[in-house]
Amino acid sequence: MNHFYDGFSSKPPARRAQFWKGIILGLLVGGLMVATLFFYLAGSMLQESGNERAMPLPGLEQNSARQMVGVLPEVESYYLAVVNAAEKVAPSVVGISNFGVITDFWGRSSLQERATGSGVIIDEEGYIVTNYHVIENARELIVTLSTGDELIASVVGTDAPTDLAVLKIERKGLPATELADSNLLRVGEPAIAIGNPLGLDFQQSVTLGVVSARERSITIQGQNFTFIQTDAAINDGNSGGALVNIYGQVIGINTAKIKIPGVEGMGFAIPSNTVKGITFDLITRGRVERPWLGVYLSTLTPMDAERFSINAEEGVLIRDVITGGPADMAGIMPLDVVIAIDGRKITDSRQLQEVLHNADVGQSMEITLIRGQDELTLTVTLATMPERME
Repeated sequence: MNHFYDGFSSKPPARRAQFWKGIILGLLVGGLMVATLFFYLAGSMLQESGNERAMPLPGLEQNSARQMVGVLPEVESYYLAVVNAAEKVAPSVVGISNFGVITDFWGRSSLQERATGSGVIIDEEGYIVTNYHVIENARELIVTLSTGDELIASVVGTDAPTDLAVLKIERKGLPATELADSNLLRVGEPAIAIGNPLGLDFQQSVTLGVVSARERSITIQGQNFTFIQTDAAINDGNSGGALVNIYGQVIGINTAKIKIPGVEGMGFAIPSNTVKGITFDLITRGRVERPWLGVYLSTLTPMDAERFSINAEEGVLIRDVITGGPADMAGIMPLDVVIAIDGRKITDSRQLQEVLHNADVGQSMEITLIRGQDELTLTVTLATMPERME
């Protein structure tokens, strides 16, 4: 019997092969177990990450959408909220083409497009709000819907002081937008501008910014108006378009931007609450009847009192009187200082504007004023503010 293994015998190699097969099988089983555990843990981490991304933004429900009834749908992320808001309002934003008679060098006249702007559908029966300056002096107005359809529009009414106008097209079932409560706006909340900058070739362009200020006061024809300031890009052609909040509600109608070299991101919109009141008057009456005193004024300052030798410490300085207006007819003169109306003390121009805002056309008022060193009382009967000042 041979007791020595010479390396070529059949039995020892068979035991050796079984040994290696066992090792390989063990490695395969162990590898499968490790891989299964890895994919299980990875899947759990991805699911948790997805749940975090699906959470609504903290505090998002606390902005101007407080006015909405019911629970808002979940917003996956900020950028999707912007997309959803733009998609909701875009069908309501239209293009407006202003056609006028143009005379060429040879004296031949033709109807040509003079300007383009934007508008917003506010009623499914065909009512559209836009800026007065967009449709001013138009011979013909063409409205281009988001579908591309073009329709002739008629002017329902205009209000030059607030730069608003209402048009009407003969089409029903239109996608009307929702006007928000602009009193609920918060500085810093998102603002989305939708309109047609540089004409219809760039129809329904969307720009994004924030509400920079809620109330920027401007006095026009003796009346005080407030505008929303935003840094959302508003270019030529955006006038009359929509300024929208993150929930797809119109918070204002874009009207102007400051065009000064070195100044960027200062655009203005007419607040939606102002739009509601003006458009209601224009649709129901064809015009806005606004009580008018017929003066230009400012709050009296110590420098004014010293400069003009006025015996008053506070009040409203009449800087100019419009000829033929109610104040002129009552005998009010430039440099008079209003200190009371119907016995109510007046200390600044905002108070006087509030009194006028709450008054009626044709109402008479007892105005107490200081003229130089003297105090006197005059009776003024308010008239309707003219649509245009000569």
